[in-house]
Amino acid sequence: MTKTGDAARPPIVLDDEESGIELLQRYQRPIGIAAIVLALGAGGYWMAQRSAQIKEQRASAAVAAAEGAYNTGGPAAAQPELARVIVRYAGTNAGTTAAMLSAQWHYEIEQADSGLAVIAMVMPKAPRHLRPGLLALQAAGKSIKGDYSGAAADYQAAAAAARFPADKDGYRMEAARSLMTGGDAAAAAAIYAEISSREDSPFAGEARLRLGEARAKA
Repeated sequence: MTKTGDAARPPIVLDDEESGIELLQRYQRPIGIAAIVLALGAGGYWMAQRSAQIKEQRASAAVAAAEGAYNTGGPAAAQPELARVIVRYAGTNAGTTAAMLSAQWHYEIEQADSGLAVIAMVMPKAPRHLRPGLLALQAAGKSIKGDYSGAAADYQAAAAAARFPADKDGYRMEAARSLMTGGDAAAAAAIYAEISSREDSPFAGEARLRLGEARAKA
């Protein structure tokens, strides 16, 4: 039976009298093939990185064009441009930024449902570092619709996804405000109490002030 794969390759055993050059000559072909494979892999990685870079640059230029359309014609003029960027460049930084702009501009003209639909469309593929901002925008849309408990949940999710402690506390403060607006002062007070207890938080002072208000309404 003919051996194939690993079984067909002789084991690399260095004889005491065999020099490194002789070993290289004996295994020159398999070593050469391995080197070619590694080179192709490195080249493919570079090409993928370069392609992604070019894609981001083109998407950023398209977002800039949409912003120009907004400045001259308002949201109605900009939305078609943004829609093309969102679909064509899904999953890129610029494509996600386009979705965030689109949602904001939908909110400006009281189209919260349309803004929320855009956010929902890009959320699954959005870069991880942009997810907190997307979640906060989703919370804003829910607040416009009067869903304050849903908004608070999104702000809490944004806090969990945020990288830096200050950003986490900022989103949690927004969650508490939403809870207060929605009538759940007790839940808001719990958030304010936790943040106010940490002097390292940039929101500690404000949280202490809000805590008294929340407890008075709880």
